[in-house]
Amino acid sequence: MRKSEIITVARCAGLALALAAAVTAGCGGGGYTTLYGPGPRPHTSPSIAPSPTPSTSPSPSPSTSPSPTTAIVAVNLTGELPDNDPTYGTLLGYSNSTGSPNNQSSVVHLTMATPVMFDDFDGVNVHTGSFLGDASANGANFPTTFTGSFNQSPAGAIISTTNFSSGILNPNGVSLVYNSGPPGFYMFGCYFHYVSNGMRTIIIVQ
Repeated sequence: MRKSEIITVARCAGLALALAAAVTAGCGGGGYTTLYGPGPRPHTSPSIAPSPTPSTSPSPSPSTSPSPTTAIVAVNLTGELPDNDPTYGTLLGYSNSTGSPNNQSSVVHLTMATPVMFDDFDGVNVHTGSFLGDASANGANFPTTFTGSFNQSPAGAIISTTNFSSGILNPNGVSLVYNSGPPGFYMFGCYFHYVSNGMRTIIIVQ
């Protein structure tokens, strides 16, 4: 064999050995390789943390306690004096109060859309403050029999709502806190003493 042929064969053998060594190194490392370097790595998207859920606070419950501005309708029969009103006739058992007993019955005056409660100053009898219907500035057509309710209305109810009632007020007891509602003239009476004693009044909201 000529010298030039020997050199050519040696070069081919060296190239083959180099190729075999490269393949062996790639398999031993557990990764994919080529003659020109490692293969491409798979693409992974970055993880996105979920947005936190906003916290919600519970809605406050309506208050059943009187505030300093809560109007008081006094309710009383024992020792109460009637009011012979020129517009509405004989009224008995109800009046405005600042928190103390008032033995003089009268038309009750309230400011519109304000808190109001019924206070039984009678130390003997149970009573109610019950809506009986609309009146007017010129008079009231009181029903001959009690047509209202004695079932307690929920706190915050408007007192001129059909079938509104303070519920049964025990002696020296108070009602829940209600709302005087819109302007108007309203007839009220007591479930227990409307017929027997004529316990009734007019509440004027303005």
